[in-house]
Amino acid sequence: MRFKIGYILLLLFISCSEKNNSSDRQQKIENLQAFASVYGYVKYFHPSDGVSEIDWTSFAIYGANLVEKCESKEELINTLNTLFKPIAPSINFSTTKSDKYNLTTITPKNTEGFKPTFWQHSGVGIGMDPQLRTPYQSSRVNGIINKDYSFVVSKLTLKIDPVRYIGRKVKYTAWAKNGDLHSEKGYLRFVLEKLDGTSDLNKEAVVGEQWKQYEIITDIDSYTTSIQVGAALSGKGSILYDLPQLFYENNGNWIEVPLSNQDFETETSFSDYKPEKWHFEGVGYTCSLTNSDSHQGNKSVVLKYTGVIEKERGQQIFENHPKFGELIEKEITKGIYFQVPLVLYSNEGGTYPKSDSGSLLKLKNDLKEVQQEATDLPVRWGNVINTYNVFQHFYPYFDVVDVDWPEELQKALSRSFTDASAKDHLVTLEKFTSPLKDGHINVTYKRNSGWSTPPITWKWIENKLVITNVLDSEIPLVVGDIVTEINGKNTKEYFEEINSRISAGTEGWLNHKAEQLSLLGEKDAELIITVNGQDIKLIRNSYPYSSPTRMADHEKINDSVYYLNLNSIAMEDIEKLIPELAKSKSIICDLRVYPNGNHGFISYLLKENDTVSSWMKIPQSIYPDRKKVSYQNANWMLPSKKPYLGDKQIIFITKGTAMSYAESYMGYIRGYNLGTIIGQPTAGTNGNINLLQLSEGFSIRWTGMKVEKHDGSQLHGIGFLPDIYVNKSIEGVKSGKDEFLEKAIELTEKRITTKPEQNFLD
Repeated sequence: MRFKIGYILLLLFISCSEKNNSSDRQQKIENLQAFASVYGYVKYFHPSDGVSEIDWTSFAIYGANLVEKCESKEELINTLNTLFKPIAPSINFSTTKSDKYNLTTITPKNTEGFKPTFWQHSGVGIGMDPQLRTPYQSSRVNGIINKDYSFVVSKLTLKIDPVRYIGRKVKYTAWAKNGDLHSEKGYLRFVLEKLDGTSDLNKEAVVGEQWKQYEIITDIDSYTTSIQVGAALSGKGSILYDLPQLFYENNGNWIEVPLSNQDFETETSFSDYKPEKWHFEGVGYTCSLTNSDSHQGNKSVVLKYTGVIEKERGQQIFENHPKFGELIEKEITKGIYFQVPLVLYSNEGGTYPKSDSGSLLKLKNDLKEVQQEATDLPVRWGNVINTYNVFQHFYPYFDVVDVDWPEELQKALSRSFTDASAKDHLVTLEKFTSPLKDGHINVTYKRNSGWSTPPITWKWIENKLVITNVLDSEIPLVVGDIVTEINGKNTKEYFEEINSRISAGTEGWLNHKAEQLSLLGEKDAELIITVNGQDIKLIRNSYPYSSPTRMADHEKINDSVYYLNLNSIAMEDIEKLIPELAKSKSIICDLRVYPNGNHGFISYLLKENDTVSSWMKIPQSIYPDRKKVSYQNANWMLPSKKPYLGDKQIIFITKGTAMSYAESYMGYIRGYNLGTIIGQPTAGTNGNINLLQLSEGFSIRWTGMKVEKHDGSQLHGIGFLPDIYVNKSIEGVKSGKDEFLEKAIELTEKRITTKPEQNFLD
């Protein structure tokens, strides 16, 4: 009997503990949600000088760590005041909703010489990657800003003639580490310059404060005109670099290529831009030899940010602006209210009222000590809070996406408690952004560059997972084999988890990304698949591989039909083909992936000049939560060109992998009815990307502007639908057929045997 009573008491104790833990966690999440709200409102819409002076990435981590400990409303309000008053002295928190804000507290006694200061966001620029050239920017109008004119990237480079290595594999290695000024943006740099003026950049992020050897392996093709090895640094911080080595493969062996001064023991200026000499470029950065630390020998190279900073006033970037006296007034959690002005007065001395200099200095110093490792829970919270706010205030598609974004914030914060690794955190960020249905969204982590795939590809065809390429003859698989299980799970069950991590506007893009992501994993990791009842062990030992339809840039199908591969052909080559195209009766245009800068071809299909002026729209924000957003219209305004080719039978092949620029292209084809579209719906995602930078080397690519179809209807999440649907078949894959192209050719044959004035679709 005593045993039974003791057992019952134990169960009651466990039950109460679980309830207490659940209640405690819910309180922490509510505190974090309140902090997240204020964080976004102040960072993006309150114009005090303090806002522009702090490190907001560190502040998200620091603040999250403090507020999660609060056990009452009063304690939370005190903590929020401690956090935000040094940045925004005019902020108010209370447990009662205030009817009035005392504007005299933010009004100088004499306003002569003062100007109104406020935020304007065209898209958003704060916290985004400055290396990415976008149309997006943010301005604290009339506020004093420290403008950094440093180069975005500094580069140490050694140029090498590739002639001896054409057709070979090459390997570049070097030793590197972060310097005393920690950097998240240093990397080994390996560039192949090409005949057409383009270049392939391969890079490996430098991580950690211990010397480590990094490695990049690639192939040198006949289009390569120059090889560059070296290191690069962007943003603040420093890295050390030593003992670079280059090898080429010969009969399975790596043969070393001697490099100039590769141990850096000989003094050099790094200023001579000559072949086989080390050269450095980077305004706002230094490159020098140091004898204080090295991997081998006495010296190594240190790349260090120094900055070229000038004080300027923020300029107005569009007409709309908030008026003095306008406030953000919100209930940030049950029973806690806050107010903060959208406009402050500013003069040469800065914004009014002034922050307490001692409190602000202490906060800045505290932020310098914030640890930024993904294994730390506050770092994960900080990244989630940052991500939430960028989309909450600036994502242009919430009007067409069915998602409860605050609810998704709660889920992501909750998942963060149990994440045990950087990979777990990556998955949380993927699941957090997946419901946005933005095909551009891609969450990356700087230490994941070594991921590999097994030497196969697969696709969903006829509702089955089908092997489409086998790149290792020793694997007992053939094209057309059907996979029924992966790692002991039914394939559909396995893909459910994969799909939950992908943001996609349409099923075509979702399947495309899932087919890739499902194969990715750590190098040499196993993947067990079941085919024909047999388990087959695959090893992830290959570089990620995709298998788009491989076609020539152009081909004369017959005397009447011409094929253009818009995914690969350059515009200058199309121009050379115009006389030949003018003689044809049908032109098949393949746009299943991404155009090669050749949208000028559309001009030959237009009978008159393009007149659609507003299909691209950059959001212009002065208020939070996407309220009262205006738009800057953008377009291509293409001219019509001769000879006019639009009187021919024009067929466009497309599918779910055609996204972004490809959909801008297809917008003209559908909008001006320039041809027949066959295949599958496009990806349903368009607009210039933006790149959010988070702590610990995480980043999120996303769509920063709204794009519509030419008639003003919704494109996002729908795509361009074909006039004639075409599906891949398993038999077609087995026989190596391009069923999309075959259908296009079949349609040209129908057109040729039809009266010219008759539309073959009628």
